[in-house]
Amino acid sequence: MLALALAIGTLGLGAPAQAADTGSIVGQLTDGGQPVNGASVQATAVDGDGWGYASTDAGGHYQLTDLPAGSYRVQYHVEGRPTQFAYGTTDYSAATIIAVPAGGQVTVDDALLPTGTITGTFRDRAGNGTAGLYVRADSTDGDSVTGYTDGDGHYTLHVLPGSYRIQFEVVSGVYQYAPGKIGYADAAVYPVSVGQTVTVDDTLLPTGSVAGRFVDRDGTGIADVQVQVQSDAGPYYWVNTDANGDYRIDGVFESADYKVSFSHWDRHFEQHAYGKLDRADATLFTVTADAVTRVDDTLLPTSSVHLTVTDALTGAPIPAFYGEVGMISGSGVDGSLTLDGVTVGAQRLYVSADGYRSAAQTGVVVSEGATAEVAVTLTPVAKIATTVVDAVTGAPVEGFCVQPVVPTELALGTSCKQSDSDGKVLIDWLGAGTYQLFAYELPWGEHSTPYGAQWVTADGGTGTQTLATLLTAVPGQTVVAPTVKLDRRGVIRGTVRAADGTPAKNAYVSFGNFHYHSGDGGITFPAAADGTYTVDFLGPYLWPLHFYADDHAPQWSGNSGGRSGATKVKVRAGKTVVYDIQLLKGTKVTVTAPDSGYYVAYHAATGETSGRCSTWPAMTCDMLVLGTQKVRFKVWGSEEDFWYGGGDFATATSVTVPATGTLTVNITR
Repeated sequence: MLALALAIGTLGLGAPAQAADTGSIVGQLTDGGQPVNGASVQATAVDGDGWGYASTDAGGHYQLTDLPAGSYRVQYHVEGRPTQFAYGTTDYSAATIIAVPAGGQVTVDDALLPTGTITGTFRDRAGNGTAGLYVRADSTDGDSVTGYTDGDGHYTLHVLPGSYRIQFEVVSGVYQYAPGKIGYADAAVYPVSVGQTVTVDDTLLPTGSVAGRFVDRDGTGIADVQVQVQSDAGPYYWVNTDANGDYRIDGVFESADYKVSFSHWDRHFEQHAYGKLDRADATLFTVTADAVTRVDDTLLPTSSVHLTVTDALTGAPIPAFYGEVGMISGSGVDGSLTLDGVTVGAQRLYVSADGYRSAAQTGVVVSEGATAEVAVTLTPVAKIATTVVDAVTGAPVEGFCVQPVVPTELALGTSCKQSDSDGKVLIDWLGAGTYQLFAYELPWGEHSTPYGAQWVTADGGTGTQTLATLLTAVPGQTVVAPTVKLDRRGVIRGTVRAADGTPAKNAYVSFGNFHYHSGDGGITFPAAADGTYTVDFLGPYLWPLHFYADDHAPQWSGNSGGRSGATKVKVRAGKTVVYDIQLLKGTKVTVTAPDSGYYVAYHAATGETSGRCSTWPAMTCDMLVLGTQKVRFKVWGSEEDFWYGGGDFATATSVTVPATGTLTVNITR
């Protein structure tokens, strides 16, 4: 039997045959024509239902077997080089989709992209190389390459051409930036071209220590309090107090702007030295080399808050609700809730209940020795009901999304409600106001229906938002909207080019706003590396398209700053139309800010994203905005969000962007 088993193994009969419903990807990875050994290769199914992993051998060859038949992206990772996808791109959205046949095999050969080199040595204060240090090069375009120092503190990173900041993780979670800076904003930027070697050495910055004790009101030390020491420039350290309430953090970079915070989630408190609830009011501490900065603090006193919660329309007590003041929360009954142990000071309040809009407010004053009485009214939600049907047959359509949109908040791809088996939709979370309905099939995955997106009108769909029916939502009432009559979708194909005529980088097509960090949307269609894009999502109407790309202002089809002036593309059911665009660069707008965060310029009339940038960790940033339009600025800040010059979009200051030159806007609260 042993001989027979050996014979079968020798003949190759011992391995099971590949299953009929799976396939394989094989290939070779090279670098300048030479095989790459030990590279990680991963194939991931487009629909997320399959994946495979392998490493290249000495000949650069790899094999991914037993992959469920379907469409895949292939990814390569080599330590010290940028991760890339087949074929020859670092952009996930531009990766080639590889079809793996059932019972078959597909060959995917690729080569590492040409790079430059960043190399150097990181040394401790005595001049010795530091081994095992995590090193990262961050491109100004958002890419990064990582590696580690060797036993002599030496590192080498192979990077794509671009400009880079270099950071070293000197202890877990703490970074130093070349050359000898503690903050990202102060780091030097190193340009690197293909074939070029740039040397970046660095030495550990001087450090000191922060130590102290955190005690209860009676002077007893409190154990397991998390102590955080943080500078606005970036460094962040933390440790827990011991059984006596003592703590010590060594290796803290020199700086004069540290704040020290104390928190304990089981005991429901967070405060900042010395005895402040708001971090903005905390004392600044200086850490110097080889010295100990002592920061002691005492737990703030607590008191009680009584909430009375009623219906804003009827005045009746709300039978059941959730209430939270500071870090203390509980469930209320019959309009009443008492919360004990709330830290004294100006606290934040939050109240919610089923069927009501939640309420939040700041500045609830809690005083020692007295119960704070707080009355809260909750407004019943407004509702919108509709039915989704086939425009021709009138048959109900299941699983189609209907989203309520405030006319000046073009945030598509969020908070939709899907139709049920009868085509019914009930949107039951709205506040009072005016809405329009946007109906669409979720754009990821395979199409489950043949229908295209539309703005809903009284007699059918449209691609023009201003033609959509306006619905007035009333608290406590249900408004019946027009029936959503779906038409078959069509396709738009085209090319997005930069102002210089080359394919636009990281370009994508959308239909409005979504995310305050970048202005892009949950409904977006990325362009490939050559600038080509496909949108197979829209109903057969006239549509304005919103284009985004690196180093260009957001703009609508026809190079318009606002959708009202956009060129509209005619989509035809079951057909493909072509729309190409060469983007305009836009006007440089510099914002100076009172807070780090994301700064977004919105078109002053219609509310779509016209430009955006991030001031973190600095207090200034640049964005590109198409000239001659008026915009309003919103700050999505680290401390709080606010509109520049007003309390909301309607009252915010309107700023005119010039057609040429530059503009500086000094943002104030």
